[in-house]
Amino acid sequence: MKISDLVPWRASGRGRAQTEPVDPMHALQLDVDRAFDHFWRMVPYPFATLERLHQTETVRVDVADDGKEVTVTAELPGMSEADIDVSISDGHLTIRGEKKADREAEENGVLVRERIYGAVERIVSLPAGVDPEAAEATFRHGVLTIAIPKSAQLQADTKRIPVQAG
Repeated sequence: MKISDLVPWRASGRGRAQTEPVDPMHALQLDVDRAFDHFWRMVPYPFATLERLHQTETVRVDVADDGKEVTVTAELPGMSEADIDVSISDGHLTIRGEKKADREAEENGVLVRERIYGAVERIVSLPAGVDPEAAEATFRHGVLTIAIPKSAQLQADTKRIPVQAG
């Protein structure tokens, strides 16, 4: 008796409990299903890189507004300044980057490439009153930081209103 015979569910997640079928053809079908399930668990999932690709389609950002400026910090690992394009248009900050393949290795007729390459893009809506002409961007250790000051007029128009008890 195998431990898999004691488990009342299938690894494939189809949700049917294992019971002893009366029909011999049904028993054969279950045995073949079990064999294929076992085989495919041993083979590396061929589309595993697609899941990782989906995770890297967009640029991950943090946006902070301290009242004087809006700061956008974006993760762009594996890129250089030359790979990045930043623009502001119609109240939107657009960050584009492209990670290019720089090395491929072929071993015994098999191409080895584990890292993902391609283009990423992120568009961030900016609050009203920012000054795109005064924006500055720095890139260090795979992190892009964009500082966009708010216009002096907007800062001057801000009035603090005291809150009183009662």
